[in-house]
Amino acid sequence: MVAIQKSPSFKDYRAFFKAATKSETAPDGFDPFPYQERLSGGELPQILNIPTGAGKTAAVILAWLWRRRFADEETRKATPRRLVYCLPMRVLVEQTRDEAKRWLKNKDIDFLAEKPGEGEDKIAVTVLMGGEDTDKWDYYPERDAIIIGTQDMLLSRALNRGYAMSRYRWPVHYALLNNDCLWVMDEVQLMGVGVETSAQMQAFREKLGCYGNPTTIWMSATVGENQLATVDHPVPKNGFLHHALEEDDLSLDTIGKRLKAKKAISKAGFCLDSEDVDYAENVAGLLIEKHKKGTLTLCIVNQVKRAQNVFRSLKSNQKQNPAYSIARIALIHSRFRQKERDAWTKVLEEEGDRIVVATQAVEAGVDVSAQTLVTEIAPWPSLVQRFGRCNRYGESGNAEIIWIDLNLESDGDEDTTALPYSMAELEKSKVLLDGIADGGVETVRRKMAEYVPEEVTRQVIRRKDAVDLFDTTADLTGSDLDVSRFVRDGVDTDVQFYWRELVEEFPPKENVYPSRGELCPVSIGDANEFAKKYAGFVWNPLEARWMKVGKGGEADRFFPGQAVCVQASEGGYSEELGWDGSYAAKKPVPVSVLAPSGLREEERDGADEQSFDGDGKWVTLSSHCADVLREIGLIESSLVLPKDQGAALETAARWHDVGKAHAAFQNVVNEGAPQGAPGEVWAKSGQKNNGHGYYVIAENGIRVARPHFRHELASALAWLCAHPAEHPYSDLIAYIIAAHHGKVRLSIRSIPQESKPHEDTLFARGVWQGDALGPVRGLLEKPISLDLSVMQLGEGSWLERMLSLRDDKNMGVFRLAYLEALLRIADWRASRREDGGVG
Repeated sequence: MVAIQKSPSFKDYRAFFKAATKSETAPDGFDPFPYQERLSGGELPQILNIPTGAGKTAAVILAWLWRRRFADEETRKATPRRLVYCLPMRVLVEQTRDEAKRWLKNKDIDFLAEKPGEGEDKIAVTVLMGGEDTDKWDYYPERDAIIIGTQDMLLSRALNRGYAMSRYRWPVHYALLNNDCLWVMDEVQLMGVGVETSAQMQAFREKLGCYGNPTTIWMSATVGENQLATVDHPVPKNGFLHHALEEDDLSLDTIGKRLKAKKAISKAGFCLDSEDVDYAENVAGLLIEKHKKGTLTLCIVNQVKRAQNVFRSLKSNQKQNPAYSIARIALIHSRFRQKERDAWTKVLEEEGDRIVVATQAVEAGVDVSAQTLVTEIAPWPSLVQRFGRCNRYGESGNAEIIWIDLNLESDGDEDTTALPYSMAELEKSKVLLDGIADGGVETVRRKMAEYVPEEVTRQVIRRKDAVDLFDTTADLTGSDLDVSRFVRDGVDTDVQFYWRELVEEFPPKENVYPSRGELCPVSIGDANEFAKKYAGFVWNPLEARWMKVGKGGEADRFFPGQAVCVQASEGGYSEELGWDGSYAAKKPVPVSVLAPSGLREEERDGADEQSFDGDGKWVTLSSHCADVLREIGLIESSLVLPKDQGAALETAARWHDVGKAHAAFQNVVNEGAPQGAPGEVWAKSGQKNNGHGYYVIAENGIRVARPHFRHELASALAWLCAHPAEHPYSDLIAYIIAAHHGKVRLSIRSIPQESKPHEDTLFARGVWQGDALGPVRGLLEKPISLDLSVMQLGEGSWLERMLSLRDDKNMGVFRLAYLEALLRIADWRASRREDGGVG
């Protein structure tokens, strides 16, 4: 893999680190800690075990950048071009993005791509949160990139079931996130089953094969090895490679001050009780009592509902105590839309007098230092992280931590007060807290040695699961293999709600696809409780229509990862409190559409029914295929694919749209078309069509509809008909052609909404057995008859041939998806250039 080196280069890593970390408050930048400098060279560790507040994020991002751009040639070539930074919670994502952009943007570095496609040496920093994105990071597989997201968005995409995105783009993100990537799993103590899944996926990339040098780093102040030692990712013979603080780190005043920072710790005078109706008032009173004017008081509770209640109580207390300004009290949890979350987070990050009530969303990764911390009892690794938000830099001499015990007299089987934790884990924390007078780093790390984690049985993804997930074909009921059990522990899975004001009959045909700023994560349990009284709408991609889910709908429950459009009048969300199911029907949700919506251009291009915008250009088939081939050349020049695979990709580019010569397509595109050259056919229209779907004219002159016609299936069949089966890469080329819109991949299957031939004739996706196609200048000298016999099961079938390709040890799921994605991306880029945009 080719790596770009910036010139002039820095004399060493220390000079580079100082240049990257310059800011208004630190005009000369910072020297790296010794452990950060060590990370810039040598073998990358599997485990980065560094205490909170010691700069793990800067360590790994800047080490990757140095290795990729400034190190020796061998290191640069071995360093993956994409850094995938995975976090457990959404609130951590924007902070990490902002830091990465600041480092890249510093004038002495100047690597940040400010807009899509800017400069070959630029690096895009993108966030994956679901909804529409505008940076088009997936258009440039040949360029370096930093991709930041939550485990929901990143792991679901790595499993080929991307949450809150078009199912037909799943294979593209699957390919880009499993090839040529360095994965960083940050704050793993909060990730649950996501840790085991990431370990298994690392093993599969190594064993099944992929492009580039697949690498994963797991990091946290409390990371352990148990979850990493999975069935396919066992402990290496010499153990996992750790990277931690050493004597030269510990001797530094800066780190020493942080490690030795004092934090007096005590137990609150009341407990959390499932029957205690005054609990929120008690916590609010404690916060006001302990708050020190001019400082940050941080309160962390374990459930969103309790955080909302404490926040309400604090606001109520302000009526009796005007000293606490409403503007300086904030609520932070994971159930907010971006606009409201950003506003509350700003209060947390500011200086001065403020009280912030939060959930685990601020438990780790958030760079704040509270003078006073009030926290509910939690598992010991979580408490270690929470204590790290208090007197983080040792700047205070009278910092204080107060912890609140949980008192449940029942056995807890039905009581949800302890959730999302088990009582066994909380009891272990009580034992470790007993007799502790200081919550400083050195104290809690010593106690960490006494901590024995609870044995948890989780569903671990196996090799067969990973291979089966390559296939994105829905089952006969329209359902997909559910990956939520591999992404998060059961109680934590989410759907994404967004609200629209829809005064006419819902749903409309356009303008309902969400921007990412509209999305609000909602737990699957809350979403299905909402569905008992109200309804939302999800897009059914197989039938290309909206489906009502909930009360009076076609289905009565949602599934993890779905994006759900809800009438604003149905409620369910407060700008002040975030998602609150009990808020439903009390007040309409303010709608905030932050970006134009509708289908992305790459999805319009692959739509079953042509929808011409009227703002494009007429493009001939030969011109378009040449444009795509040109884009393939640009991509290949940077990626250096194996010669035979590159040749197969180029051939697929020449043939990928030959199926557009089919009468079903040409009858639509030719309406209003200018006169073309003899033997030439149109690939793209320059005008909006008249509403006709695909059709052919029968011998008797009758128009026969061909709904759901897929030109890429016709293209693949044409390739197979025109070339002998013994062609060495015939099946690979056919697959890449068929898969370039994500709709025809491992299987060829008709769908219920198709028009059926009168006689017993094979048909699938608008193509009928014996359909004529061609001629096509330069590719098909005379018409051919398309043969759908390959859709029948048995020896030589499409399914058998594609499964053989998938299971070939020299190809495999990740490489095959990558080649598929490269043609699709080249097609997007060529189409964009043809429409006057930037490729």
